[in-house]
Amino acid sequence: MSLGGFAKIKSHAAPLSPNTFLRDLLKIWRPPVAHGGTPAPMRFGKRHHKEDETETLLMRLSEGYRGEGLRGIAAEAGIPDCPGMYGVSDSGGRDLPDSVQKDVGPWFSSDEYSKPGFEYGGVKIYRPLMDYTKPTLMTTLRAAGVPWVNDPTNSDLKLSKRNVIRHLMQHNLLPQALYNSKEPDASTLSIVSRNIRQQFLRRNDQADRLFQACKVIVFDSKSGYLDVRIPLAPTAESQDETDAGWTVEKEFIAARLVRQLLYIVTPRAHISLQSLELASKAMFFNVEDPYAALSPNIRKESITVFTAGEVLCRRSRVPEDRPVSNRNSTEGIRLDPDHIWRLSRQPYDARLPEPKRDVPDAQSSLATAHGDPNSMAVRSQSSWQLWDGRYWIRVFDPSPSNIRICPWNMERHNGLKRRIEERRQYRLKKSLSRALPFHAPGRTRYTMPAIIGADGDVLALPTLGIDTQSEPQLLRYWIRYKKVILPGSVTDDAVVALRSG
Repeated sequence: MSLGGFAKIKSHAAPLSPNTFLRDLLKIWRPPVAHGGTPAPMRFGKRHHKEDETETLLMRLSEGYRGEGLRGIAAEAGIPDCPGMYGVSDSGGRDLPDSVQKDVGPWFSSDEYSKPGFEYGGVKIYRPLMDYTKPTLMTTLRAAGVPWVNDPTNSDLKLSKRNVIRHLMQHNLLPQALYNSKEPDASTLSIVSRNIRQQFLRRNDQADRLFQACKVIVFDSKSGYLDVRIPLAPTAESQDETDAGWTVEKEFIAARLVRQLLYIVTPRAHISLQSLELASKAMFFNVEDPYAALSPNIRKESITVFTAGEVLCRRSRVPEDRPVSNRNSTEGIRLDPDHIWRLSRQPYDARLPEPKRDVPDAQSSLATAHGDPNSMAVRSQSSWQLWDGRYWIRVFDPSPSNIRICPWNMERHNGLKRRIEERRQYRLKKSLSRALPFHAPGRTRYTMPAIIGADGDVLALPTLGIDTQSEPQLLRYWIRYKKVILPGSVTDDAVVALRSG
């Protein structure tokens, strides 16, 4: 795209934020097709520099951000506000041909679990110019004879708070104390942001070290529950644990570890650390007890069940039939030898609308595909839908009836049992009696997706690979679990993956 063309698009995009602009652009434009009709992976570069980081810091200060909210702009991130956009939001890598996947290493994180049945990939934003000032970049471009575009909306003080802050900085209207004479290329604010970012990265590294040491007993993606043994405590040998500051460090590290575990199961795209204060202290006995001040009779050791981030967390004794070897990780981190935590999707609140997805009419797709349900026109990226923030599902139904994806609940369960008896579907009854207790124990089964017909009958339980119809149907589906990061010590034997997809 030419610079002039980009300038026209940018002017029409105002006053949209860059992230909103990218999101809307990706709704109407897809990347060039690579092989077999599959779009090639994408990454966007943004021209943020040091001055942009200072502007961001001042904006966040004015909006009441504190602590790590002042760490500045991330050098690498996904595109926000794009949930459910297949190929953009943490997805799309599974559909890349092998010939393409060999060349896309930089686009995909090596810690993403990329075994069959799981999604990975997604569009990334990179900011490679964060270490350079605007004058340095302009001088470099002039020397190379490269033109650039000045966005005229950046000077409109009524358009955004950032423009006002940019105006104050360009005209030296900010207090001189915000500028650092020892580092002429960095303001005091940017140095503060850099220090906060370094602290953030250190805490992240410590939390990741503990996360990698966690022992996954089983992760069953068919219902999305995780049994895991966690470290006894968030500790670090380099810290003085008698120091009051280390207590704060432990709380941050514990909250990060808990959040990493919750992300495996939660339907949410983001969980704030502030919301995990009590959860992290309940999981780790040696973090300051938040319940002691409430009542001496309430101790967190007795708290065995709680919810956080729409995840039900339950602590229990290690079953006798479960192996308890490898109590100490190779990094010397001691795991809890007596307890495991089961994390599963929180049961749906009956007072709230249940998550559901209507399946688009397949007739137009069928015509385009010339009647072939396996063609790429039908199995296109646009047909994937994210259900409940956990499962990517694609359904092909050539019938004119409307179908939808809803939770498998007790009412639908009882209705299916009655239908099985009426139609004498004893093979289906046997399949359900085997699969449900093993893959979806207890109320966990009522958080699985079900494909529902226009008459309300259950057509399939896609995560279990069970078709409930008595006669052969043209209904087909593909399903994958969302992108996840699992502890590095996890074995394939501990992961129950989806077979469809």
